[in-house]
Amino acid sequence: MKKLLNKYPGCGVVLKNAIASITLSCASALVQAETISTKIDLGEPYPFIMESGIEYRVELDVGYKFDSIEKICINTEPKNGDATAAGYRFTDELVGPDDIINKFMVMRLLSYSVDLPTPENPDPAPQIGDIDFCENGNSVFANNFLDGEGEFKLFVSGGFVEFWDIELVIEGAVSDIQLAIEIDESAEFSVPSYGGRVNYDASIRNLDSTQSLVTFEQWSVLKFPNGDSYPIHKSRDVVLNYSEAKDYTRNYLNIPAWFEVGDYELIWYVTDPSTGNRVKDSLHFTKSAD
Repeated sequence: MKKLLNKYPGCGVVLKNAIASITLSCASALVQAETISTKIDLGEPYPFIMESGIEYRVELDVGYKFDSIEKICINTEPKNGDATAAGYRFTDELVGPDDIINKFMVMRLLSYSVDLPTPENPDPAPQIGDIDFCENGNSVFANNFLDGEGEFKLFVSGGFVEFWDIELVIEGAVSDIQLAIEIDESAEFSVPSYGGRVNYDASIRNLDSTQSLVTFEQWSVLKFPNGDSYPIHKSRDVVLNYSEAKDYTRNYLNIPAWFEVGDYELIWYVTDPSTGNRVKDSLHFTKSAD
């Protein structure tokens, strides 16, 4: 059974294959007040060498959803290198990855410093400076992470950079309601034409420190390929203490043969009736024609 990425404060993050077929993974998230710092583990012991001409694709779940983000940064600690520039690419998730107009690239020339020669080191090598990228809460990059999940590609050009570490830091208001659902199937999973079962896990967590006990309302729907909604279950009460989680494991969704072929989205909603705050999370699967 898979563990939900945002079920606990120390949950993991998954970074997937890059253009150069380098597999990345991520360490746990550290929560301090309303700042979440997620250290990126590149799958190999640090220091890690990033080479020119390779884009390192990062799919990141920081483990928390946000009501708002004030600042988001990619912070690095480079050890050495000779590259001329570094940057990252991303798309506007609200528009979709296929719209070329809404693709963004942030790139920065790298700075170097050289120590004065000494008898012990008469020919000092240039030392690379820090590489930090920050954007405010109004940026597209920040909006991509309001749901706690985002994707981007890291790269360097004109040489290489050796890093001690890389991390994503988000400053913002963490949502009082944390919701996660995750499909419990293989990456290539699809429902056959004659129908089948979709297995998944879900978790709801209460982070509202102002209320010792909160009664949430939870319901879910299935969105058909044409956009129509199909009810899965009606609203139900979920009562949680502060910092308590309600886990729904070994859930399944029966897909009958008469459902049309195409891409489906299962959406869970959770709301706090006393405040009106509402969050949602979803998972996707496909019903094939074969």
